[in-house]
Order: sequence, then C-alpha cells, then structure tokens
Amino acid sequence: MRIGIIGGGAAGLATAWLLEQHHDVTLFEKDDRLGGHAHTVDIEVDGQTLAVDAGFQFFGRSAAYSTFNRLLDALDVPRTTYPATLTVARGDGSRPVVMPPLNSGRPVWASLTPRAIMHLLRFRAFLSGIPAFLAEHDTTITIADYVELCRLPKSFVDDFLFPLLLAFWCVDLADFRRFAAYNALYYLGANLPKGFAPPEQSEVPGGLRVYVDALVSSLERAQLCPGAPVDSITRDADGSLLVEAAGVRHPFDHVVLACDARTALDLLSPLPELSETREQLARFGYFDTTIAIHGDRRLMPRDETAWSVVNVRTDGAHSSLSVWSPARGMPIFKSWVTFDDELPQPLYATATYRHGLIDTAYFDAQRRLRPLQGAHGVSLAGLYTADADSHESAILSAVAVAARLAPDAPRLARLRA
Repeated sequence: MRIGIIGGGAAGLATAWLLEQHHDVTLFEKDDRLGGHAHTVDIEVDGQTLAVDAGFQFFGRSAAYSTFNRLLDALDVPRTTYPATLTVARGDGSRPVVMPPLNSGRPVWASLTPRAIMHLLRFRAFLSGIPAFLAEHDTTITIADYVELCRLPKSFVDDFLFPLLLAFWCVDLADFRRFAAYNALYYLGANLPKGFAPPEQSEVPGGLRVYVDALVSSLERAQLCPGAPVDSITRDADGSLLVEAAGVRHPFDHVVLACDARTALDLLSPLPELSETREQLARFGYFDTTIAIHGDRRLMPRDETAWSVVNVRTDGAHSSLSVWSPARGMPIFKSWVTFDDELPQPLYATATYRHGLIDTAYFDAQRRLRPLQGAHGVSLAGLYTADADSHESAILSAVAVAARLAPDAPRLARLRA
C-alpha cells in the first residue's frame, strides 16, 4: 500500500520504521527537526558545547519502558544508568526534603528535621500501594479521589505529596486534581526505589538526538519530508486519501496521523465518514509547557548539599521541576518555567511543548478510539492512543498500527518479543 504518515515524532518515525519493509511510506513533518519531544539542544557554556535534552528525558530498564528499550536495542543505541535522586523544597529553596537524605554518602542535615523525616516515612508507605493499584489499570478514579481514599494527613498531602506529583505536569492544581490517578502515579510506579537507594534511570550518551538519528538512519525505503506541514486531507473520487502539503496533493491508500489529537481532529474535518473518530478526538485536552535550559541557582534548593537530579519547587499554587546532572558537575539546569514571572538567567535555550491533560475522559476516549482504528483508511498513532502519557506509549502506538498493516514485519516481531 501507499501509506502517508503525518508527524515526525517518535510515533511517526517508529511507524515508518515498522512499515517500510512492506509498504511505500512517506512521512510529513511540519518542523525542520524530526523527533518531536525527543529533543536535544546544544548550548555553549564557558567555551564548551553541551548537549542537553530539553524535552522527553526520563526512562529506565523497568517493564514500563520495555518496548522502547527493545527499539533502542534494535538500533544499537547505548545507554548508561544513574541514580535518580529527588528533592522537594519551597519556591525559595528552603525546607528541602531529600530522597534519600544523603549526598555522597553523607547526611543532608537540612533534610533530617522531624518534619522531613515524617514526610519521608509517609511517602514510602504511600509508594508501597502504587504497584497493586497500577496493576488494576483503573483509569476511572482521579488522583484527588485516590489520595482521599488513602486517608493521609492533610499537612503531608498539601505540603509534600501534591506538590511533588504536580511538579511533573506543571499545570494548575485544580486541573491536576482531575488527572486520572493511573497516569499521575505511573512514573512513580515505574521507578520505585529499592530500599533507601534511589531508583535507577537511563540516559543516552550524547542525548536522545542519538536515538532519533539512529532511527532515521535505519530507514531504508521510507521517504521523509521534514519542513512540510500538511494543510488538508481529502478523498479522491476513486477513494484514495489526498494529503496536501506545500501545495502538492499526494495520494495514499492509508494515512496514519501520528500527531496530537487536536491536529488530527482538524485534519479529519473534511471527512464526514470519520465523524465518530472526530467525536472522540475532541475529548482530548491539552496544555503547553515551557522549558528553560539555564544556569540560575535560584531555581534550585538553597542548600547545595540538597541538590538532586530531580528538584521540585512549590509555592502552594504551582509546582515545577528543575533537573540537574551531578555527573556533569556544572550548574546547568533544565526547569519547567510555565508559571514563572521571569525567565532564569543566564538563559541558554527555551522550548515549548504540548502535553495532554490526562483526566479520566482522556482514557475513556482512548478506549473508544481503539475499535475505530483503521476505519476508512485512517489510523491514529501517538502516545494519547496507547496507555499512559509516556514515550513508551508513543512506541506502543506505532506497534499497534503495524500489527494491523504489516503483521508479519520482522521489525515488529523484534519489538513484540
């Protein structure tokens, strides 16, 4: 078949990689850069060029990222691991709670107050119930209801637990309270600490650009069209789907929309036969997140001994992350700055990404889309179509498309092993 793929992020590229050995594949991407949220930027600091992942970053060797790791293995992409320490502090960097409360084997005294120790103990007890909850795959309960059912002390919830969970999304607290608990707890469940040791995370030396480049380089037949925004999708008299990009109409037997749900909704508007699909796509909400790569210590815990890989700062209304690499040994930070009044300084780079508002309606729409996949020559790919909001889901969405369109593809077998 002639297959057109719209979107050159992880889902689109993985779909092209899986399908190209069986079909004629053309991929369109509106940006000049491929990779989507797998986005490595180069910055100059003190005469050095450093590669920093501005978008998607965290993954591990756990089952929660098994398909993604199999893809990296197939592409011969190396990984290293590091301990993902975590600190929760106030917006001014005071009163840190460090997990674990050690730095290079020495106690972090600022995190050994009675308040901090009690938060740590309660948090460990809270973590113990997450695996069983995630195993049930209940996407109908909100995070607010889940926490209420746990009957936790209000001071712990307000001062520590909600600020920590909220920081990974950087949305208003009212919106976060509507998030599905399954998604809000997914990352914690995928990265549970072992004893008092922090969980292990993986990284690709040189940044995730190395993975994107390896995926692109491995494509043998697919035609890639970066910098080619798609203007419309219509249907010809013979039933072919016409993808118009840069004023040129390209005929296809099947189209895969590997873009966000809102973009897919707009592009499918000329096709009345897909009204049921459009009805579900309209239920997905989105918000924008701004990321800054910078060297401003004010966005970190005040006590440098309390610095962790992941650092949460909260003002009660909003929470944000600042990510730091101890291995780099330099004050280079990646911070969520959506709600900040001013950008940090020195500022090396900024990026804005669209994220899904993962409420219970999100998962209901995801479930209702599954039986509609492939109807009328149109498939949907992207993390919103497959489980929780993670890079693993983006790859799983490509696997689901390939299972319908090229079930005997050798590459598909490698990812499903």
